[in-house]
Amino acid sequence: MNTRTELLNSLLSFDQPLQQITSTLATFGWDSDRPLVTLNRQHIATVLTRYLDSELSKVDVEDWANAIEGREDISYENGVADGLSDVIHQLANPRLTLPMSATFARELLKQLSEGAIV
Repeated sequence: MNTRTELLNSLLSFDQPLQQITSTLATFGWDSDRPLVTLNRQHIATVLTRYLDSELSKVDVEDWANAIEGREDISYENGVADGLSDVIHQLANPRLTLPMSATFARELLKQLSEGAIV
């Protein structure tokens, strides 16, 4: 059986079907005394690259970000936590922010690689 930390790492890496990860994670709930894993720039860059390579759809990216947003057991990389939190919010809420597109994904990747997200 997967531990909560293993499942959260799979979520961040998006290395298993999302529905499988989230349904198993649901047995643990969202509340946590402390973060168990840390989302970093590379996690987001990998998902955006997979989207640009047509491995993931717009809905996949949105669902992935929604599965991350607001979890107390996931922290964000030190020094860029606010920026990464904002990116996850944007990806999770395309109707409130910007819809996912190749142009938007490339712009986010550029910002991530240049350190423009803080």
